[in-house]
Amino acid sequence: MKRLSRHHVWALAVLSAYLPAGAVHAEEESFLSGIWERTSMNTVFRTDASYRTTGMRNQYNQTGAPYQNVGVARQAYVPPTLLLGVGSPDGPFPGLLPATNWNVPIPNGIPGVVTSDVVRRSDFIPDRNQELNYFTFKISSEITTKFSDNFQFIARVRAIFDPRLYDGFNSADVAQFQGGIPDGGGYRGDDIGTPNYFGAKARNGKNINPLELSSRNYMVDLPTFILDYKYDNINVRVGNQQIAWGQAIFLQTFDIPNGLDFRRHLILDRAIEEFEDERVPKLSIRATMQATDAIVVDAYAGKFQPSIIPNPNTSFNVAPAQFYKPLDNYYLHNYDWKIDYGMRAKADYGQWGWSAFAASRYNPLGAFRWAKSGINKGLTGGFGALVESAYMLKVPGCSPEAYNPSLCRNYDSVGAALAESPFTVAPAGVYSGDEWFAAAGSVRLAGLDALNTVIAEFPALQDIYASSVNDIDEAKNLLNTFFLGSGGSLRGTIEREYFREEVFGLGGSYVTSSDNEWLNEIILNVETQYTPKRVFTNPSLSVGFLKDDEYIVTAVAEKWTRWSAAFPAAYLVFEYQHRSDSDLIGLNLNGYNGNDGSAQQSKNASGIGSANYLVFAGFQPVPNRTFVFEWAFLWDIQGGLLAQPEVQWNIGNGLIMEVFYNYTNGHLYSNPNKNLIRAIDYADEVAVRFTYQF
Repeated sequence: MKRLSRHHVWALAVLSAYLPAGAVHAEEESFLSGIWERTSMNTVFRTDASYRTTGMRNQYNQTGAPYQNVGVARQAYVPPTLLLGVGSPDGPFPGLLPATNWNVPIPNGIPGVVTSDVVRRSDFIPDRNQELNYFTFKISSEITTKFSDNFQFIARVRAIFDPRLYDGFNSADVAQFQGGIPDGGGYRGDDIGTPNYFGAKARNGKNINPLELSSRNYMVDLPTFILDYKYDNINVRVGNQQIAWGQAIFLQTFDIPNGLDFRRHLILDRAIEEFEDERVPKLSIRATMQATDAIVVDAYAGKFQPSIIPNPNTSFNVAPAQFYKPLDNYYLHNYDWKIDYGMRAKADYGQWGWSAFAASRYNPLGAFRWAKSGINKGLTGGFGALVESAYMLKVPGCSPEAYNPSLCRNYDSVGAALAESPFTVAPAGVYSGDEWFAAAGSVRLAGLDALNTVIAEFPALQDIYASSVNDIDEAKNLLNTFFLGSGGSLRGTIEREYFREEVFGLGGSYVTSSDNEWLNEIILNVETQYTPKRVFTNPSLSVGFLKDDEYIVTAVAEKWTRWSAAFPAAYLVFEYQHRSDSDLIGLNLNGYNGNDGSAQQSKNASGIGSANYLVFAGFQPVPNRTFVFEWAFLWDIQGGLLAQPEVQWNIGNGLIMEVFYNYTNGHLYSNPNKNLIRAIDYADEVAVRFTYQF
């Protein structure tokens, strides 16, 4: 007989615990015999769909990228290093001739070599007019087993399936150009094939969330899997769990224990749910103690889990698909062994209250920088062959002392050099200098600084004729030369790192008392967060990340009020948040005020001084509560608005239908590249949700 492994024994023990006692031993009574009777289950089925209502497309995906249907003129220029730096202030013969820094064009005329053209992305990227933004089926079951009055087991299993009814980009569509999109140098599965809606993997191909099974069109996870113990005034929970320290709609100040999962519907789900479905669960221990009648103390320690960003070419992707999805160093640098911990205290004394917290954590958003691609692939086309030949004429293996990029080379080929840089020859990348600046501005990067940084920090690019530029015109000339030399476009590679930070918070609350109904019983809250030396992505994508002391101030006023005796009370909430260094997503404000992500301009980011947001939300049930009307507005005072009106219909017998509209406008007034909403300007949609509780 085959011997059972310990895993089989464990599985049988769990199964037997949930079988009626008689199925195990009819003649014996044991602790397990009544466990089935002490188990309850609650199951909810939900389907979500959203339909695009405008012609705008996601600018971060291939078929919505800037210049998708616009012809852009490209001209190749002689690299200054090929001219031995003559005339260049940085060259060996400064001032000998007029400056030659990326301003000497290469004329057409060499047989088989194209040095100028007009490029249009749609000549390479097939059109995909996706009208359906979102469509999923979700089933969630919560199981509670009470072992005693003080001790219980709670688990919530969540499964989501997406039938993928979208007409999305497929990397096979461009396989005939430049040899197709290659992989290598780390996990690239999210960039190859059809869009991956749920996969979340690190650069080694391993799931970032250890208690999740996910693929291109489904995911199954355990957002709750805990042992819960209560004794006297102490409650301890151990296992996989979400820890909610905040209640603000759209805004986070105290709500820091968990990262956020943006894969499914970004921040465009029902706003009043307050990140209920977006917090990334983590293996942790949490203890809550009622220290006195007025004071509650809450502490946790848990395994660090990062925020999860959407994959390329999915409906709500927020990173340019012309770049590879960022390589995630979660396992490479052992972040999966890092521990977050923190403590919060709250107290209420009549109308007054206070709260405070201190936490040491790894910032779940992380910070991004240029990274080596690890992909050895040479140039294509006639111009590319000419560059390869010129490169091979350089002297190989010069000593560091004698090395000169005009005369020496450190690699066996241009492909080998590119493997040591962030750039890869591939289709569906960036095709022109104009597109480079538009893509950079769309994700709060400084296009000019990012170019000079990648050249300075990756000497392999200098080895293949790249050199620093002085202005946007020179930058475009260099970029167009490289794109023409590649035979089409180049794709970029970046990586994500994580950094520990100490976060402190302090808040106060007051409940008003007045004879005026409108001024009576308003709950006022002020919360502040301070993080010294918080690490941010540098708008240049430099290895030298930005570090700033950041503070966040949030003021909230909420009230329940009755318009008449016939109607149930309405809930109203007003919020204001001021952020000194980052936006709501966590990107540094130095990357703002650049190109607005459109095809209208080329501009380097100059930053803004602070970010400020206003929120007005609430709901009003009708007298029989058959219908509930909700609303949520997020206003970036720099000129952006997200408005979400909703109606909820309680049909009966456990069935609820919700319909809401997401209106996004990042161009209300002022400069659109100064506000957050501009990044999701495409997301006007009507959303429908059906929920059935068993």
